[in-house]
Amino acid sequence: MRHSDEKIDWDLTLTAFCADNPQRAIRFLTGAIITCGGWVLSRTMNGSDSAEISFEFARVVSIEIYSLLIAAGLELSRDAHIHMTELCQCTKALLDACGYDVARVRLVILQKLASPEQQKKPTNLASNPS
Repeated sequence: MRHSDEKIDWDLTLTAFCADNPQRAIRFLTGAIITCGGWVLSRTMNGSDSAEISFEFARVVSIEIYSLLIAAGLELSRDAHIHMTELCQCTKALLDACGYDVARVRLVILQKLASPEQQKKPTNLASNPS
């Protein structure tokens, strides 16, 4: 069991966009984080267009966590990619010294709005005479 006064060196706030329903992504991430040995601290569903999840994990699984964010269909912001890349590279370089230190992530997921081209309804080919 971890103590609440434990120092967390990597405390990240990340933003991502999801073309699908953000709540579905949160449900997927919850199971995937736990499977990687992480701890889900909180989940918040803010209507149908945004959601938030806070979680912690041992730094040794940083690459797996980064991968599952992508596998969940999330489009990470530029800053989120930079922060996760730094975490993975720093952890790899110092694996023996800090591999089992804890990293904390607060991930905000926003629903990605469709582009005007994607909002156009497809034409019904069956209605066109041959």
